[in-house]
Amino acid sequence: MTDVVTLKRTLPGSALRVFEMVSLPENMVRWWGHDGMIVPEHNLDFSKPGPWYSILQMTDGSQKMVSGEVTQVDPPRFIAFTWAWHEGGPGGPRGTETKVTIEISDAGQDHANLTLKHYDLGTDSARSGHTKGWLSIIEKLETGLA
Repeated sequence: MTDVVTLKRTLPGSALRVFEMVSLPENMVRWWGHDGMIVPEHNLDFSKPGPWYSILQMTDGSQKMVSGEVTQVDPPRFIAFTWAWHEGGPGGPRGTETKVTIEISDAGQDHANLTLKHYDLGTDSARSGHTKGWLSIIEKLETGLA
């Protein structure tokens, strides 16, 4: 079995609009996180290379932290970044680093294709959990674009 999750979706909006939704902090906080999560603290900015992090708060008040480095940006077509959960939540040690890419292309009639790939997940459980999370996130992104 492969250790990459690949998700594809055609979204309402031009490639530029989709890129702005998935890269600019003021837009990212609207869709980042899943299952009722909110983002009380972050430095999400995928419009340029550099470090990023976010604290995600669950509906029960518990928190998780994920961080990484934006490694490549080619507006409005491509973003690559690293990803690692922090063990035990905010302030905990950073876990195993994985890689994520987002490719965006025009799909005509004010629509864009988005392909998200999350690499190096390693286990069936990690792939399953990240697939569920990314699908929820992409649904929130699609709703925000509609």
